[in-house]
Amino acid sequence: MAYDEKLAARVRQALGGRADVVEKAMFGGLTFMVAGNMCCGVNRSDLIIRLDRHITVKDLESGHVRAWDFMTRPMPGMFAVDAAGCPNQRSVDKWVELALKHALSLPSKAARRPKRPRPSR
Repeated sequence: MAYDEKLAARVRQALGGRADVVEKAMFGGLTFMVAGNMCCGVNRSDLIIRLDRHITVKDLESGHVRAWDFMTRPMPGMFAVDAAGCPNQRSVDKWVELALKHALSLPSKAARRPKRPRPSR
């Protein structure tokens, strides 16, 4: 199991059928992109949220949140909320709303044209 399907369904519901959401397999789990920006995701039984890089675990005031260290060191602004921090739709809605606000504060990447491949030399 790469990610918790029930948690992914709760994230889909939290995003409320937005037209600008794209789901992508990423980091061994599922990532939800909003307007072309990474918003949140599910990895194993954790909800992964992306917030401003200056926010710390302490700022989030929850014993269920840790810095996400997927790449052996914490990634600024990336947090994992464990299963105990996401027991129901209401709690998932709260975390996803924080991540959604951040994603929507960023310039949209959705309308950008794909990069052209560099010519071979």
